[in-house]
Amino acid sequence: MKIIIDIRHLTKSEPSGVGQYTLELLKALFVLDKKNEYLLFSSGSAKARANLPIFDYPNVKSIHLNIPNRLLNASLLATGRPRFDELIADKIGGNEKPLFFFPNLNIISLSPGTSYVLTLHDLSFEIFPELYSPKDRLWHRFTRARELARNARGIIVPSKSAAHDVNFIFGVPNEKIFVVPHGVDPHFSPKIEPQDYGVKSRYRLPKKFALFVGTLEPRKNITTMIKAVATYREKTKDDLHLILVGKTTGYKIPAAPFVHKIGYLRPRDLPAIYRLAAVTLFPSLYEGFGLPIIESMASGTPVITSKTSSMPEVGERAVICIDPYNANDLAIALCELLGSPELQKQKIIIGLERAKNFEWKKTAQQTIKILTSPSPPR
Repeated sequence: MKIIIDIRHLTKSEPSGVGQYTLELLKALFVLDKKNEYLLFSSGSAKARANLPIFDYPNVKSIHLNIPNRLLNASLLATGRPRFDELIADKIGGNEKPLFFFPNLNIISLSPGTSYVLTLHDLSFEIFPELYSPKDRLWHRFTRARELARNARGIIVPSKSAAHDVNFIFGVPNEKIFVVPHGVDPHFSPKIEPQDYGVKSRYRLPKKFALFVGTLEPRKNITTMIKAVATYREKTKDDLHLILVGKTTGYKIPAAPFVHKIGYLRPRDLPAIYRLAAVTLFPSLYEGFGLPIIESMASGTPVITSKTSSMPEVGERAVICIDPYNANDLAIALCELLGSPELQKQKIIIGLERAKNFEWKKTAQQTIKILTSPSPPR
């Protein structure tokens, strides 16, 4: 079977959570599947092309369109051309019609009747449009997400919560929606490595800190997190700092002496920062999955997260769930957790066990079944 995978979003120098999902999925998928033929489709300038990952497998090939993505998207929106299936027809050969796989929502043009599978990570842009900039709202409108979802052969989502949203909001039948949880890289473990100490000094990390990992945007609820840590510090006199790891956007974050923005860092340093943290905070307003939750659990660091959308589903008994709209609720949870070594130990043990359920190999196996079955399996 011939499968075309859209990796245009991997041309960015700093992959987002969706980019990390795609990278980890493809790495695991190509190790497992030696039977099917894969063609990775991308576009962008020479500089953007240099950011693309290299997969050295005999059944994996690449095609790159040397045109800036802005120009390509403008053409797709104005004329509906080039249609991707027509664009690569001479690259795949044979009479067999390929299947397209889109691991991320994007601006897409296909001939009628072209078969494709789409991953929808969440519908935050539909549920919380006010949290997005006008530019981002316009981009999501241009993707025609509802139409793409309804016409897809199958929709992959990372959680039951996301599946419910796709069914309820987009009206996609449940039989076309497949829950495939993300995995966690084995490098996220509680074992302290020699390089951990180098990471602590390189980033000038304080002695004790709470950690947030994710894009610094309104949906992640950064302001509430800062208020909660400030309240905790005032109540306990504990010199707890807050480390923010992630890509910076135009979102203005309140300044405080205990708040430190590290920005986007090297992926190899992230496991060490999780291990060094006293607690991971993830009070997001909405998530389709919440990868930092399982990364933290796998690293042996307890998690406080929101009781909304997918987060209780992902963390189950291993996490402490709070009301993301109530900074005091988060502050109380911090007091309870950091004031009780026994509770910390309990959450760490349960979290390590829970994290074992998430493997990229499993994610890839389930994805292969969905892509290659004549009719996607239930």
